[in-house]
Amino acid sequence: MAGIGFQLRRLAREDTISSIVASAGHAAIIAAGPWTFTIVAISAISIATDQLVGLDALASFRAIVIYAFALSLVFSAPVTMVATRLVGDALWLKQPGRVRALLLVSLWLVAVPAAVGLTLVQAVFRLPMVDAIALGSMTVTVCGIWVAIAFCGAVRDYRGVTMSFAVGLVLALAGCVAVALFGGRTIGMAFAFTGGLAAIFFGLVSRVYATFPHPVTNPRAAFVMLLDGGRRYWALSLGALLGAAGIWIDKVAFWFSSIGEQVSNGLRHAPLYDSTMFISSLLLVPALSSFIVKLETGFFERYQQYFATISSHGTLDQIEEARQRLARYTMDSLTLITVSLVGAAGILLLIAPIIIEAVGLQFRQIAILRYGALGTVFQFVFIAATSMLLFFDRRYLYLAIQVGFFVVSLGFAILSLVLGEDFYGVGFFAATLISAAVAFVAADRTFERLNFLTFVGNNPSVKGSTDAAKEALASNRRRVEV
Repeated sequence: MAGIGFQLRRLAREDTISSIVASAGHAAIIAAGPWTFTIVAISAISIATDQLVGLDALASFRAIVIYAFALSLVFSAPVTMVATRLVGDALWLKQPGRVRALLLVSLWLVAVPAAVGLTLVQAVFRLPMVDAIALGSMTVTVCGIWVAIAFCGAVRDYRGVTMSFAVGLVLALAGCVAVALFGGRTIGMAFAFTGGLAAIFFGLVSRVYATFPHPVTNPRAAFVMLLDGGRRYWALSLGALLGAAGIWIDKVAFWFSSIGEQVSNGLRHAPLYDSTMFISSLLLVPALSSFIVKLETGFFERYQQYFATISSHGTLDQIEEARQRLARYTMDSLTLITVSLVGAAGILLLIAPIIIEAVGLQFRQIAILRYGALGTVFQFVFIAATSMLLFFDRRYLYLAIQVGFFVVSLGFAILSLVLGEDFYGVGFFAATLISAAVAFVAADRTFERLNFLTFVGNNPSVKGSTDAAKEALASNRRRVEV
């Protein structure tokens, strides 16, 4: 699935300023396209339409967009995780003909959890019908984008992916401004925004279809494959759900707290907390770009070398040397990217008052912005470290860490609300710090124990014989008891 990363790394190695900048820009879209699109689009639309529609209409519009992206991320994550694993398996087995069918079925299946999420939101907020339709259409569209962008990790057309987001951004901005100029308000802008999102969705799907032109002759087989994958990889699916929910749970806690506010359509948000946390989260974009271009590609090369050494019947010393190269490169690269991110966060800490004034926020939000920036550093470490676990099929450890992340995120968010305004943002920082430390240690120990995991711990034949032995022992015990 790192195919597009290799193309971007090749672009960056052209050793010109334009190629390096282009590589970083394309990687930012691949790594965090939907999130980057949301921040840029909402900011531009707010500036362009502020005087035309008023603050109340803009607040309702922003709430619809935020809820659509939150719901879509959480409820598409389980399907996307399993589908991505199956696509990776298909490419590893050199069966690219499965990819297009898996994409088609994934897009249909993701609508089921999205419908459940929208039903829950409607039950809680009792939105007016037209607002519910606007939120529903936007959420379903963004669900499709999350699925498609995951599949785009296997394509090599990074220009086509970036162009899809650029076209969608222009259409969304132009549509919202046009609606505002002709007297439209929240709902018209929401549907115009969804139009831009639809352009992104179709653009991404077309890139996947162009890369994998194999016709879909048996969609039922892909459907069965995904359902079977859901049963086999349920830990990945549940872990992805809890991980995505953990990203948003602190915001939800603040939305329903005493500082939360209700917009005209009934949705709740917390401007005091949300705006600064969204700004600080932009630090993730360059870090994830580096992850795509440098860490993921270099890691994958050494990952292949390690298993190639085993497949070619290398000696124990050769296998151990390959393991050390893989571990050393991965942990050193992760440390280097994190140090760079710490530097960026340090700059943000120093210029926080300037940023707050420039975007028209309150100076009481400076501390929240600073804690958010520090928390974002550890959030990246958490994302990168848990991603490494998946390469070695440590799905149950991955699930356990995601459960912990969700619990501590919710717990510390509630605690910070109880302690008062001086502690807003501290909960996010503490939760990501603890979760990152646990994930980093888990990844480090995985590399240390990689030989054991490869030959024993994750070996299907060994695990199967062990399970059979346990079942035989249990059966003998039952006979004795009888």
